[in-house]
Amino acid sequence: MKLARRKIAAALFSLIAISVGSLVAGASPASAASCTYPTFQYFPGSSFPPSLRYGEVDFSFEACGGSIGSSIARVSRESTNATGENLGFFLNGVSIVPNGSGSYYKDFIGVIGAKTCTPRVGWPCSRSYSFSVQFRVTSDRFGNPQVYESWRSSSDPGLTLYSTP
Repeated sequence: MKLARRKIAAALFSLIAISVGSLVAGASPASAASCTYPTFQYFPGSSFPPSLRYGEVDFSFEACGGSIGSSIARVSRESTNATGENLGFFLNGVSIVPNGSGSYYKDFIGVIGAKTCTPRVGWPCSRSYSFSVQFRVTSDRFGNPQVYESWRSSSDPGLTLYSTP
């Protein structure tokens, strides 16, 4: 009888040890560094009043505080709106690529190509334009990832890159 009680106690102790071990192991992903998934929207348009917007480009990010170097970015939307098409402004290529990195940051540069062509037809085209925007991924002092815009520019002073629709 004493031997049976010891076997039951040993089995119960093993079961408790395995349960506690799995709880501790299961807690590690929850305590892993946080991630953020921001999307930045840009609207190429005229820099003169009435400040028309000709299209929309969205850049999406995935950044985790514990591994800033493995952050990724992609173009999640690229479209010319009706105003742009009616005025002969067309987006013709959008990309975002890593542009530099260090021990605590990673930079990305997004390039938006555009052209002016015969309205609604899309050809022949007369001019090409380029917009650029740079982003920096870093983490704050608590290890939380941060993504922010560093700068933006346009190849033509008559055009600008808006961040509001």
